[in-house]
Amino acid sequence: MNMRVLLKQTIAGRLIMFSTLFAFSMIMIAAVVLWFIVTSLVREQVDQRLDVQLEGLRNALSLSADGKILLKGSFDGPPFDQPTSGWYWQIKGAGTELSSRSLSGTYLEMASPRFGWANVLLQRSQPAEGVNGSGVRLHFRTVNTLVGDRPVAILAAAPRSAITVPALRALAWLIPTMATLGAVLIGGIFLQVRYGLKPLRTLTSDLVGVRAGQQAKLQSVDVKELVPIVNEVNRLIDLNEARLTETRVHFANIAHSLKTPVASLQLALTDRNDPTSELRDLVDRIEMRLRHHLARARSTVSAAGKPQATSVGARIDDVLNMMRRLYAERGIAAEVRVASEIRVACSVEDLEEILGNVIDNAFKWARSSIAISVEGAGERARITVVDDGPGVAGGAIEAAMKPGVRIDEAVPGHGFGLSISKELAELYGGSVRLESAGGGLIVVIELPLARA
Repeated sequence: MNMRVLLKQTIAGRLIMFSTLFAFSMIMIAAVVLWFIVTSLVREQVDQRLDVQLEGLRNALSLSADGKILLKGSFDGPPFDQPTSGWYWQIKGAGTELSSRSLSGTYLEMASPRFGWANVLLQRSQPAEGVNGSGVRLHFRTVNTLVGDRPVAILAAAPRSAITVPALRALAWLIPTMATLGAVLIGGIFLQVRYGLKPLRTLTSDLVGVRAGQQAKLQSVDVKELVPIVNEVNRLIDLNEARLTETRVHFANIAHSLKTPVASLQLALTDRNDPTSELRDLVDRIEMRLRHHLARARSTVSAAGKPQATSVGARIDDVLNMMRRLYAERGIAAEVRVASEIRVACSVEDLEEILGNVIDNAFKWARSSIAISVEGAGERARITVVDDGPGVAGGAIEAAMKPGVRIDEAVPGHGFGLSISKELAELYGGSVRLESAGGGLIVVIELPLARA
């Protein structure tokens, strides 16, 4: 992918590319304009010098008694005295041919100047272009005048280089200046774009913070064009939160209205009215499906994405207190080791659901003890739950994470706990994975740490 495509993919790149091209174009246009201005100024100076020469020659012409045109005085001062110098003058007409010492007795041919009655009547000089015998380009000034009653044409020439060389010499100073100006403009463009797009970068950072749960809403901005965007996004956040709250209540009502009849049906079925246990198995399957879909619905409307800071140690203590009462007859010993006060970016309810399913699974399968450790790992908290049960064979670990799959039917359960914990953790950018310990099972939960 070339640089042009990369620049077009960002607003900053587009602004920089357009502004740079625009500034470069303006500098080039300015350079061309300066070239014409400098060239015009130098040409005017050369023309003034040639016009002075023409005027001196015209004033020095006179008509002798015998009708010959005479030139009084010498006009071969420098640079008109150097042969092939390009600085020439000549007078032609009425049978008279006079020239400067630099021409060495030769004469110039030039293109006819533009005809104009005003120039003829006012005897004004006119510009023209031509070459000398060596092919050197010349710049002419000519004037037609009368000596007595005889018309003559007076010509003064300068080499074209007398115009271009001083102009180039002047531009030699201007080119570095223009290059420096261009560099300053491009630097200013970068600074302008960086400063101008800073509110957008701040807005992007706030959006990332909202998505990561580090802040509830976008911060207010002082840029008039972005205020409507920030307000609308914050309204959407409020609306989404209201809908999530309403949905949570709705699912809680559904769970209550469905679980109660199913539980009543389970209590009503006995060996007398269901001797084959067919109906009880059917009700159990209904309950399993209800638990699964309600858990999925709860994970869908979880608090992921909201600012959260939940203490892991406190939630583990709460879950353990409940599990010790549920499994009091088994006498399972639980050892907890928390490195420090660790808080995760997860809601209290969702963290309790994740820990509850994993720890409940450990209590079901442990023979005598479980161990829970919590430590920080970079930007994540790692919660490890180890039991001394039979463990899971390596090939069955992946299947154990699938919803509704039970590796062993000897222990009561529905096969949804680990899969629900995994889905909830992933909503917060975390993970749940199983590892075989040879003599037990290791469950590793990772969740992002809460930020200040």
